[in-house]
Amino acid sequence: MKPTIRERVLHTHWKACVEAIRDRFPALSPRLAAIVLGYAVDGRLPPAWDTEEIARKIGIPPGNFSELMPEIHRIVEKAAEKPPVNLPSTKAGSSGHRRWALALALVTLSLTGVVLADQNGAFQEGKSLGGSVNPSAFSGIKNGSAADKIPAYGTNPPETQFFQGGRGNLSGPGVAKIQNCATAAPDSDPIKRQECEAVNFMARNPQIRPQFNITKNDPMILAAKHARDNAEEFFKSLGINGGTGSGSQCTTRVETTPAQYSTETCSSFKEVNEQQCTMGRLVNIDTDSNFQCDQTINAYETLKCRRGTNVTCTGGGTGCAPSGIKMDSVSVSGFGTAVMIPAGGGYWDLTFGTITSSGDRIENYFKGNKYEIYESNINFTVVDKNSIAEMKLFYVEYDDHVALWINGNLVYSTTGGYKLDKCTLEFGLHGVDDGVHGCSRNYWEGGGNKYSPISINLQPYLYNGNNNIKIRLAVGKNGETMFKLRTLAYCPVTCSVSTRNDCAALEERAR
Repeated sequence: MKPTIRERVLHTHWKACVEAIRDRFPALSPRLAAIVLGYAVDGRLPPAWDTEEIARKIGIPPGNFSELMPEIHRIVEKAAEKPPVNLPSTKAGSSGHRRWALALALVTLSLTGVVLADQNGAFQEGKSLGGSVNPSAFSGIKNGSAADKIPAYGTNPPETQFFQGGRGNLSGPGVAKIQNCATAAPDSDPIKRQECEAVNFMARNPQIRPQFNITKNDPMILAAKHARDNAEEFFKSLGINGGTGSGSQCTTRVETTPAQYSTETCSSFKEVNEQQCTMGRLVNIDTDSNFQCDQTINAYETLKCRRGTNVTCTGGGTGCAPSGIKMDSVSVSGFGTAVMIPAGGGYWDLTFGTITSSGDRIENYFKGNKYEIYESNINFTVVDKNSIAEMKLFYVEYDDHVALWINGNLVYSTTGGYKLDKCTLEFGLHGVDDGVHGCSRNYWEGGGNKYSPISINLQPYLYNGNNNIKIRLAVGKNGETMFKLRTLAYCPVTCSVSTRNDCAALEERAR
């Protein structure tokens, strides 16, 4: 079987087709020519950012790019008909080439004794026939030519409203579709009827599928248990060396669990019991003494006075500069700058990013460098984090996408991921990997500057001493970013102590 044009381009003629496209359009770089070839093989147009650059190099309006694709197809077809410059490798790893070589050998052996002249003649006739109908076939492949052949061509189904840039919630619409198809009468149009037939098949399949239970005595389970308990003999039956000794592939592994330590505490209290005693003079009355109740020789007098300490404090409340951040400690490593600006009411704003010295955003701070990730670190000192009443991230502007960490903790991301790294797709194209949605070119397309009002409490992430804020910015072409961190501190309290002694006169009397 003769390989298709697409198979020849992908396996043996890629380089030749790229060079043929560059021969026709010398202004295209090898990368742009490879992009054109890749989209021609897939049968679709490049995205807008590549279309604009390629059209500019060729010298045609971007809107006319689709009219260029038939000519690209003819160039590729012509280049793919030529013998490849280098024969395919038969080394390990070139499985596709080995399959073609094996297929060719089988065809050669099967055709022994056939008259080659007749075969070549039939091939030439088929080739001539294909060449004669190619112009009319290619002329019919254009926008709108399939409108009268494919039902509903060019129309968007109502379900497109649920996509929402890949972030739509499909649970509700999916349940509604299952319920509607379960009771709806079959459509008279066989094409339209296929939708509910597919939905009903998926919804009812678990109920109509044969049900069975697998017990512990099932032959499959018993066979697996036998293989596990007789692993050496089982491996030998498969031709794998087993048994004991240095040649054995079954080994004994010793795993040691580290000692586990825990700290336990207890408290011991000394019980204090209330005790009573009598203080003062004890008078024993007897018959030998002469008691005179109307005469006082010595007497006791109970008097009271006040001796204490007065504490007077000033200050307190909130709104004192520098709002918990040491003013001269703010520094920037990377792009942009950072400034501390009073915000009124005792609040201060730490503004940072691509800004001026007065805190205003610089539009298109990065220009011209396509598909780049930029990083910047802002460091500042907190003397006492308990003196900070509030610290919130409340304002952000960005173009195209941005993420922010404080002391290694991710607190804000416009993609919903946990990182923002540059990655590589097919044909050398660059994308963005956020750790959740894979490598994608969508995050280069943030468009114009976006403002996002937020309120994120940063106090749980603060340290006493040095603190670090890291921002990473993904820029497709032009871009910038700006963050505002608002903080409020408690005012210090100053106290003085004085003593008061109203017992001086009594103390002097008692001497």
